[in-house]
Amino acid sequence: MNKDDLQRKLSEEKFNPSSYSLEEEQKDEALCLRCENGRWCVYYSERGLQTGKECFEDESSACEFFLEEMRSDPTTKSDWKSGFSM
Repeated sequence: MNKDDLQRKLSEEKFNPSSYSLEEEQKDEALCLRCENGRWCVYYSERGLQTGKECFEDESSACEFFLEEMRSDPTTKSDWKSGFSM
C-alpha cells in the first residue's frame, strides 16, 4: 500500500479529513504520515508536538499502521457523534 492507496481507503471508509494528514504540511490535532530522512513516520500532532511516533523502513508498513490507527479510533469517522446533545 502507498499513500494514494491509503487516501482511497480513508475516503471509502468515510474518515473525517480533518482527523489526518498525508501531506507535508503538519495539521494540528491529527494523525500524520511523513517521510523523514528516508523513513516513514506516523504520529499524532497536537500543538506542534509529535506524540506516539512510530517510524518504518517502507511506505507500505507505515500506511498499514496508519490505517489501523485510524480504524481503532471511532472519533476519526465523519459520522461520529460525541454523545453530548446541545
